[in-house]
Amino acid sequence: MREPTRFRERSLRSRSSISQASTGCPRSALRCESFSLNERLKNRFEEAALKFSLTDEQSLLRDSVRRFVSEEHDLNRQQEALRRDARFSDAHWNMFAELGWLYLMVPESAGGLGGSAEDATVIAEELGRGLVGAPFLSTAILGAALLGAGEPTPQRNELLSGLMEGRCRLALALEESASRYEVDAISTAAQASGDDEIVLNGQKVLVQDGADADAFIVSAIASSRGGGISHLALYVVPSSAAGVEIRRYRTIDGRWAADVSLNNVHLPSSALLIPSNRAREVLERALDHARIILASEALGAMEGALAMTADYLKGRTQFGRALASYQSLQHRLSDMFVKVENARSMLYRGLSMLDAEPDQRAAAVSATMVTINQAAEFVGSQAIQLHGGMGMAEEYPIGHFYKRLRVIGKSYGDLSWHMNRYTQMTPMVEMQGAA
Repeated sequence: MREPTRFRERSLRSRSSISQASTGCPRSALRCESFSLNERLKNRFEEAALKFSLTDEQSLLRDSVRRFVSEEHDLNRQQEALRRDARFSDAHWNMFAELGWLYLMVPESAGGLGGSAEDATVIAEELGRGLVGAPFLSTAILGAALLGAGEPTPQRNELLSGLMEGRCRLALALEESASRYEVDAISTAAQASGDDEIVLNGQKVLVQDGADADAFIVSAIASSRGGGISHLALYVVPSSAAGVEIRRYRTIDGRWAADVSLNNVHLPSSALLIPSNRAREVLERALDHARIILASEALGAMEGALAMTADYLKGRTQFGRALASYQSLQHRLSDMFVKVENARSMLYRGLSMLDAEPDQRAAAVSATMVTINQAAEFVGSQAIQLHGGMGMAEEYPIGHFYKRLRVIGKSYGDLSWHMNRYTQMTPMVEMQGAA
C-alpha cells in the first residue's frame, strides 16, 4: 500500500528540463537542485507511505479473507442462493465469527478485539473484490459501533455477545421516504407510555440487510408524555416484535433489503440504546465510519473488475491478435487503473481523518465518497464496454461488479448529497484552521 515515488520523480525531472531550456541555467546546477528536491520529496513520500503500510497482523487478516473468498465463495453459487433465499449462508456467517471478523470492531470492554477502521477496510476490500454479499457492514460495523456506544445494559451486552458469535444479525433502520440521507429528517416517533414502556410508530425504507435481520436499530424522534422538545434517539427493536411488518425485496445487486413498518410497537424502556442527548453525534460518527468501509469495498470491487477486464482482453483474440495488444484498449485500461489508484489515495485520506473534529471528518469523508463514486462509475462502465456483449450477460460476473458499485453509490449518501455536504462543511473547516 506504499505510494510509489518514481512517477513523481520523473515528473520533477521533466520540469527541470523545461526550466533549463527556457532559462538557460547551467545543467549541473539544475541537476543538483532537482536531485536535492527529489530526495526531500522522496523522504517525505516514504514517511507518509509508511503510515498506510499493512502491519503484520493486517497482512495475515487480508490473507485469511482472500483465502475465504477463493476457497469458500463462488459467485455463481452465491447468486443462485440469493435468488432462492434472502439470508446469507449461515455456514459462511459462522465462519466470519470463528475467524474473529465479527469481534473486530466490538470494544475490548465488551469482549471484542477493539480493532481500528484500517483493520475493517482490509476485510471490506477483499469482500468487495470477491463480491461477497455478507451483512458485514450492517452487523459488524454499524451494529458493533452503535451497540458499543450504548450503555452497558444486560440487553446491550447480550446483543453484542450474539453479534460476535454469529447468532444475531443487525440492520440500521434509518432512511424514510422523505429523509434524503439526513439523519434527523424523519417522522418515526417514540412516545413514552407508562413508567417503563415506549411505543414506536413509523415507516422505514430501504433497510440494507433488513430482510434477514434478527433486530433493528431504529432512529426515531423521542418525546415525553408531557410534550416538550423532541430529539433524535436510537432504539433496538426485535424483528419478531408485535407490530413490526417487514416487506422484503431484492436490490439491483442481487442482495436483499426491506421496508419496515412500525405500528404501535410496544417496547420496554431498556430498548433505548442511545439517548437523545448524544444520538446524533454517535450516529453521524458511525455513518462516516461506515461510508469509509463502503469506500474500501468499492475499491476492492473496482480492483476485481479491472483485473477481470485485463484478463479478458489478454485471452480474447480479434483478427489474429489479442485484444490487449491494441494500444487504444491499453489506454482505456490505463485510465481505469489511474482512477482506481486515485480512489485508493482518497480512501487513505478519509481514513486518516476519521478521528478529526466532526466538521473536518465530514468534509474529508464526503470528499472521499465523491471520488469513489466517480471512479466507480467510470471503472464499472468501462469494464462492461470492454467486455462487449459478454459484459451484458447475467451469468458473467463483470456486470455484478457494476451493479454493486451502483448500490454503494446510493448508500448513506449519493454523489450530489456528498458534494453538497462537502461544500457546506469546507468553510467551517477553513474557519477552524484559521482559528
